Amino acid sequence: MGQVGLFNFYYFLYIALAVGVTILSVKFLKNKTNRFRSRFIFGLIMLNFVIHFLKVMIYPYTLVDHVWTKVTFENICATSVLLFPLLYFVKNKTIKDYMVMVGMASGVITFIAPVDAMSSIFNGTISIGVRPAFLLENIRFYFAHYLLFLIPFLMMHYKMHEISIRRAYRAPFMLLLIFLVIFINELIITALGWVPKEHLFDPNKRNPSFIFGTKEEFTGIGMMVGALIPSFFVLTHPVYEFTFLMPVIWLILPTIVYGGMIALIFCFIYDKEDTKLFFKQVFNPRSIKSEESQKI
Repeated sequence: MGQVGLFNFYYFLYIALAVGVTILSVKFLKNKTNRFRSRFIFGLIMLNFVIHFLKVMIYPYTLVDHVWTKVTFENICATSVLLFPLLYFVKNKTIKDYMVMVGMASGVITFIAPVDAMSSIFNGTISIGVRPAFLLENIRFYFAHYLLFLIPFLMMHYKMHEISIRRAYRAPFMLLLIFLVIFINELIITALGWVPKEHLFDPNKRNPSFIFGTKEEFTGIGMMVGALIPSFFVLTHPVYEFTFLMPVIWLILPTIVYGGMIALIFCFIYDKEDTKLFFKQVFNPRSIKSEESQKI
């Protein structure tokens, strides 16, 4: 059995399957009522929620001593799976913006760079060797992250939510709150003894969602964010002597910059006309006033 690798057959096979299911889902819901669509999407949310907990029964989760750490708020995607059942019914537009942007971005990034599906290391320290392309955990990994994409995609496709450039600046700050939740979660499970204390703060161990810095093997990511990190953010552990970055704080500038860019992309896709008008008002306000005066 082959394995998933960047740009190999299995890499594109999973992408093709995702595209196919998306097309089928859109066609299936095309002539359905809004009520049916809403219930269908909520069904997908709950399916992902259930799968999130059932995964502890399969390999390689069976190798983890305190397996329930794997169903906590341990990373961005896990947090999304746990919060989506609540966020789906929230009326606050900023929260819905976060749900849509982070959900779709998480899904797309997973298929572009399926790091977990290719890694021979699980949970930061457990060596599991080569992962077959259709290892049950790989299938779950792809399916769960695909649902994170499909849920908000369908919401946007059927006009169940509208993104606005006027709120785009809030999305990165929402993401920073999630990073804080992940850090607090890591502190709690370490205090409970579910995670070795020597792994806390180590960027090359668990390091959920890079809250302690980028891992050594992710040189590309390190280069992308390195220019945005002041040197005083780099710390040395007083006991174990590894270097790490100030938890969450180091992510502020990269999140605002790169998160803002992602939010802007979503605005150009789903709020194109108002986004163009917004930038026209910002960079050329005189032309707007001139157009308004001509209309009068």
